[in-house]
Amino acid sequence: MSVDYLHTTLYNQRGVVVTDQWLIINGKWFAVSDLYYLERARGPMSAATRAALLVGLAELLVVAPVAFVFNTPTAWAVAGLDVLAAAGGVAFCGRRWPATFQLWAEYQGRPTLLFSTGDEQEFGQVSRALIRAVERGQLT
Repeated sequence: MSVDYLHTTLYNQRGVVVTDQWLIINGKWFAVSDLYYLERARGPMSAATRAALLVGLAELLVVAPVAFVFNTPTAWAVAGLDVLAAAGGVAFCGRRWPATFQLWAEYQGRPTLLFSTGDEQEFGQVSRALIRAVERGQLT
């Protein structure tokens, strides 16, 4: 990948290059001057997290009525432990398989996903570099 050396490089790591003129992601070139309405977003919840959430809700729908019917301290303790275990499963899955960070913009008149990663630090660096590139383009 060759970038004109007259341009200022703001970010260059892991197949992503941001200059004051271009955004290059895995070989796809986007002119910074053609990017409008930059937005940061989170991708969808992972399948594992969604499954853990559904299992937790199903367990709650079974355990809560049982605890109400028996209405004993033991039944409520089991229900409480079940809720804690389900919440722990959802939290674990959410940390292990987080939703992706996404950078969107209007490019050539269409909403376009420019960049997506699970690494929050990398996402922050790329998005800040792109914002700086857009701001520099507005000054000229």
